Amino acid sequence: MGWTVLPEETAAKVAAELQPTLADLVDLHLIGKQAHWTVVGPGFQAAHERIDVLVDAWRLWTDRVAERIVILGQLPKGRAEDLTEQGTYPLGWVADRDAITALADRVALVASRARDHQAAVADLDVVTDGLLQEIIEGLEEQLWMLRAHLQ
Repeated sequence: MGWTVLPEETAAKVAAELQPTLADLVDLHLIGKQAHWTVVGPGFQAAHERIDVLVDAWRLWTDRVAERIVILGQLPKGRAEDLTEQGTYPLGWVADRDAITALADRVALVASRARDHQAAVADLDVVTDGLLQEIIEGLEEQLWMLRAHLQ
């Protein structure tokens, strides 16, 4: 069942390209919360607050991607067991610079992967292409701010 005017086969292809971005964003959200809870060091306050802003954006984008998958007539997969191949974040107290570095590295990877998926849907669905473009733009802005924090 789909709620789109796209042909069913096209919608399924587009949804399949969105699913990895959904998994990446769910993973970012979870990693971000872990970082928010466990960051320590002289830059704690700034890092703690900055990470929460990032997590809010990742959660919003997660919801938008999942809803787009539903509109395309597919089931989004965002459960913990669906994320087994995602990245890792250290379990323990993490120094502020190390936390920011780890998040920046993960954001860069997610943005790069999202670009690949955007290229795959660009000629199939203008709506999904625009959604991914917005997410990539936001991720790259976050990456800039995270890396600038480390200078």
